[in-house]
Amino acid sequence: METIKFKIQLSVKDLYYFMMFHYYDKLSGIFGVVLSIAAAVVLVMNFSEMGDTERLFFLIIALLFTVINPILMLIKARSQIISNKSLGGELTYYLDDSQISIRMGGEKADIKWEQVTRVKDNGRELVVYVTAARGYIWPKRQIADQYDQIIAALKGHVDESRLRLKREKKK
Repeated sequence: METIKFKIQLSVKDLYYFMMFHYYDKLSGIFGVVLSIAAAVVLVMNFSEMGDTERLFFLIIALLFTVINPILMLIKARSQIISNKSLGGELTYYLDDSQISIRMGGEKADIKWEQVTRVKDNGRELVVYVTAARGYIWPKRQIADQYDQIIAALKGHVDESRLRLKREKKK
């Protein structure tokens, strides 16, 4: 395989999308949204019978997973991009037959293909996980020109059971 080189610089929007997808793609995130919707329905249906404390309680629950949590995630994404140079800085990736190499300035990290625990396509990004909690985010808009090459490299080096890629659309 010829070495594939690409650069990634995450924006607040990229990290925010990853955080939202990561949280709301799980059962706990779905449960939270259902709980918020149920609280909103109860609030609307019983508004006139409720006291002020009950209205406030149901309003907070209704907003918690649909408004408050997403705003908190946006604030967290913004602060992480600003404070963490490896998130907000430009990373250069090299994919070859033996590993994924990551460079930022004078720093370098190598990840053997065997260390990749999972690759997930969340729609806007490819996320290459090396642990359950640590992964590398590759926004598709930044790798668009090399997307097919990158997917071929991933398919060629990562066990198929660890790949969670979107189905390719038939033309």
